[in-house]
Amino acid sequence: MASTFSLLPEKHFLCSLCRKIFTNPVTIPCGHSFCLSCLSHFWSKHPSRYCPHCKRLFAERPNLSINHVLADVSEKYRKIKPPNVLVEEETLVYDVEQMVQERLQKIERLKNSLEKQKSSYLREVRESQKTFSALVSAMEMSHKAVVTAIEDRQREEEKRVEKLIKELEQEIQELSNDANEDGPTPEANDEPSDETEQVTVTVTQTPLSPPELKDWSKVTVEADPCIGVTRRALSEMVEKIKAEVNRLSKSELKRIEKYTVDISLSAKTAHPALSVSDDRKHVRHSDKLQEVSENPKRFDRVANILAKEHFSFGRYYWEVEVGEKIEWSLGVVRQSINRKGKFTVCPANGFWTLSLKVTGQYLANSSPVTHLALDHRPKRVGVFLDYTEGRVSFYSAESGAHIYTFTDNFTDRLHPFFSPGRLHGGKNATPLTLSSSFCSI
Repeated sequence: MASTFSLLPEKHFLCSLCRKIFTNPVTIPCGHSFCLSCLSHFWSKHPSRYCPHCKRLFAERPNLSINHVLADVSEKYRKIKPPNVLVEEETLVYDVEQMVQERLQKIERLKNSLEKQKSSYLREVRESQKTFSALVSAMEMSHKAVVTAIEDRQREEEKRVEKLIKELEQEIQELSNDANEDGPTPEANDEPSDETEQVTVTVTQTPLSPPELKDWSKVTVEADPCIGVTRRALSEMVEKIKAEVNRLSKSELKRIEKYTVDISLSAKTAHPALSVSDDRKHVRHSDKLQEVSENPKRFDRVANILAKEHFSFGRYYWEVEVGEKIEWSLGVVRQSINRKGKFTVCPANGFWTLSLKVTGQYLANSSPVTHLALDHRPKRVGVFLDYTEGRVSFYSAESGAHIYTFTDNFTDRLHPFFSPGRLHGGKNATPLTLSSSFCSI
């Protein structure tokens, strides 16, 4: 046995955290091993759970169980290992050199990342210049078109009024001529004297009815002809801006998809009325309560469920298939939210969620609630969490259209959140499904 141990480098029996022979070693999913106490202490000092050696990140803290085979081998090595200070020093020097190399490599990776970041900044600046220049040019053209239309309208009205005035003057002239042709109007006689016999004379005049005179009572000139002209032009401009926003949103979503994570439902958080599939990818409302164990993490009044994974830094994207469901809610929540009794769903209480109500109304559960007017009903909803920047964004995964973004300052761990809604007489029986494949837009 001693000869077998002599063939192995001492580093195989050393914990990379304490640099000593393993004591109660544990092996984590990436394959690296550490002393149980060393790893527990390391993770207690770091909010995220990752391997101290290879830096692999784990969505949840792995269950730590002692590797009894490694423990036995390490203990035997401890007993037969001759005291050799030089070997320990060489091993220490080797480890220090490795640590230096790792940090030098990290510096190179940081520099490379910074160069890529500069390229990204430059690309975004160019894209914004191109986009806004096109919009400014379109707005200027739209404004010119509005001014030209108004000026053309004004000239047309001036010509119309001049024509009307000429017609009126022509009719006035004709009426004056007709009046002159009828001769002078008789003057009234003086009052008769007592000596003069009073004679009554009745004069009958033929009424004047000139042919084809225009009925001017219906001819008007509108004093304010431009009502709504600017607003209509601006509305057309808004539609163009919306089209450009949708184009940018599609491009944005394609870039976001590289942050896709595979998440699964946590059955121990599910309300008893929810039925969770064995693969932890589907959840629906059941017509009866499930027999479940009491759990402080479980929702006991509202039919909600969380994902098993939680996030405390970085960027993450996942999609949820909602299909033809008539009621649902999606988003992220703080790990510390109230799960018992009645509560209000809003950011102040740790909820950043989007909902479809049975009335067909889409809501962002902000404070106050934001009513959303969507061009179409999404069948698959994408959720993008940017923890560092404090944003939770929702997208229609089929069209790439942006739906809504919450902006906040996150300090707690966040879990993906789901609520499939009530059954509504079987009309909403379809489950919410965590998608493992993504739409190409």
